[in-house]
Amino acid sequence: MNKYRTLLMLVVLVAFSACELKDPTQPEITTVKEDQLALTKLVFIGNSLTAGFQSGGLVEEFQTNSFPALIARQLGQSDVFELPLISDPGVGSTPGFGPMKFENGSIVSGDPIPNFPAGVPLLLQNATLARPYDNLGIPGANLNEALNATSASAAGGNPFFDIVLRNPNFANMTQVEQAKILNPTLVVAWLGNNDVLGAALAGGDLSQITDIADFQADYTTLVTELGEIRGGNVGIILVNIPNVTDIPYVNMLDAIIQQVPTAAGLMNLPVVFALDPTAGFVPVDFDTSAAGTLYLPLLTDESVFTGSPVNHLTLPFLSEYQSSGLGVPDSAAIHAMLSSLGVPGPIAAVQAQQAVGAMVAAGLTPSGISAPGSMTITAAEETALMQAVAEFNQVISGIAGSAGIPVVDAKAKLTELNQNGIDGFSGRFVLLDPQNTAFSLDGVHPNSAGYAIIANEIITLMNSLSADISIPLVNTDSFRGQYTSVQLPKISQEAAKQAKAIFVK
Repeated sequence: MNKYRTLLMLVVLVAFSACELKDPTQPEITTVKEDQLALTKLVFIGNSLTAGFQSGGLVEEFQTNSFPALIARQLGQSDVFELPLISDPGVGSTPGFGPMKFENGSIVSGDPIPNFPAGVPLLLQNATLARPYDNLGIPGANLNEALNATSASAAGGNPFFDIVLRNPNFANMTQVEQAKILNPTLVVAWLGNNDVLGAALAGGDLSQITDIADFQADYTTLVTELGEIRGGNVGIILVNIPNVTDIPYVNMLDAIIQQVPTAAGLMNLPVVFALDPTAGFVPVDFDTSAAGTLYLPLLTDESVFTGSPVNHLTLPFLSEYQSSGLGVPDSAAIHAMLSSLGVPGPIAAVQAQQAVGAMVAAGLTPSGISAPGSMTITAAEETALMQAVAEFNQVISGIAGSAGIPVVDAKAKLTELNQNGIDGFSGRFVLLDPQNTAFSLDGVHPNSAGYAIIANEIITLMNSLSADISIPLVNTDSFRGQYTSVQLPKISQEAAKQAKAIFVK
């Protein structure tokens, strides 16, 4: 983080005339009527999803395919819609590198930033724009930070606050305040995801979930602030929060949780798996007799045996499993498991050695080291995460309903993507469906196709607000095949760490 603090000091921007805010008031929230909705000036506020963040970073290609930029394009406003454009190799969520890359079937760290950190300001193409950007989405921003943070120093050192807000050039205004001085006719706000996402990416660390009372107070302030624009004559669209366990970072290894016989009966446990270029992550059957099925449980600190059954293993576990054999049982662990099932000691010893030999032959490393709780999400943790999302969304719908503000149901859309697919795209991880996935390499954020799907959902809502509005939908098929490979799927340890950087506090 010290490197990023140095980076921030080096982002020297042109000084502009200071913009003063009026004293804040708390008027009754009003919004324009449906038949008065004007689309002459659009502004978007939010977090990484609004910014167009993909594969653990931002770069011009991703930013111009963010859902705000796509909507502006469909409205014919691309030439006046301003973005905080970042040149190649881009800025990633880990210091010194751009977004992750997909090479020969593997996810690897992005290209290094030349002369980092001094070279970062040279990547900022639009930094001298004499007004705030129209896309003010800041990767890593939670709801409270959108209302209060004016720089990286006020947001845990997150460099994207300085890249987007460029203070003190705008009188140290927050993201929301900068949106207000642009005097938009329509504001689209998608905030709240990062008030629960970090808890999931950290393996169910529930301490990272924002208190519901604080969330409600902040969301009320958000909508009140936006409702002041143009004296209340502003259109507002809100977007709710998807389930944070419905992303590949969390659910891509769900197929390896199988029923396994234990001394206490059949239990659902994560088991040793192999990597198949076409079938993906496949549980390995170690029963050489073909008379049945023998799955070997992975070693995890959290487990059904400790009262914490594991529902998900996260993306960082996959990289450690591939590189060091984390979670793969050794002969001692297998011997203990077989003995608990009543297999005589000598036979258990022989079978354990056979299983170890089979794993080594399959390219696995029987380390005998269990996966920590930071890489697994238990049933209880998942319940708490889903409850937090439900409570946050209830706040959003309640505040929006009382103010007559429409809400895009992103939660339902992600569920649809995972269950049925959308426009032929899936919610699967890139290593499992490189041709059709709607997710980027980090397993958390959409790719260009995914952002096109989001843009279309917002456009559909906009079209429904007035008979005079008919915005054409984005052609999602034009984004198909962003990643293609037939190589053995793999993710590096560095890339796995980048996937959650800045989102885990």
